[in-house]
Amino acid sequence: MFLDYGTIVGNPQEIKIHVMKKLLLISLLAVSSTGLAQENFFRLDGGIGFATTFGNVRSYGISASTEPKFFFNPNISVGLRLEGNVLFGAKIKTSTEDVNAAMSARSAYLLKGEYYLGDGNTKPFFGLMGGYYVQANVGGGTSGVSAYGGKTWGGAPEIGVTFGNFRMSALYHFVAGKDLVSASTSVGTETIEVGRSYFIFQLGFRVFGVGDQ
Repeated sequence: MFLDYGTIVGNPQEIKIHVMKKLLLISLLAVSSTGLAQENFFRLDGGIGFATTFGNVRSYGISASTEPKFFFNPNISVGLRLEGNVLFGAKIKTSTEDVNAAMSARSAYLLKGEYYLGDGNTKPFFGLMGGYYVQANVGGGTSGVSAYGGKTWGGAPEIGVTFGNFRMSALYHFVAGKDLVSASTSVGTETIEVGRSYFIFQLGFRVFGVGDQ
């Protein structure tokens, strides 16, 4: 009794096609896995900008920040925002007149998430952050202004546009609590409450990245 070799191992042409299909499937899986791995990357951004306050205290100054962040894909990131601001030439509104203060300073330590719209190099994005704020003492000026610096919690929405390795954005920090400010006016010393919230317009830039394009 003779055995048909083809019934055991299959036709050589069929074997060749089967092997090619397997190799193609493995190649597609490898490419897909590589593509998914390349979706994730780390980046460190920096930023400098203009800071201002509103309400009873109107002051203007400079802001600097750094943002280490992890991207799950090109459109979603999570990370930190470490920020410091120095504000000069504050005008404090009292019941009788405006008085001057020399400067104030504040810092923020925040958790942050971002969402980018679109796939191009130029695209709008939205951010949301929250964390811990430190308000330094306010002092100086010609009117004997002084204030206690507080520590509190808060958060900020952000909206902006990124273009390549650069970005522009605006943030408004909603900071809980108020500070008591003592100011000497022409009719005596007055103590007023001022909010801690402030606004920032900033220019950002990529410092370095690991795994990004």
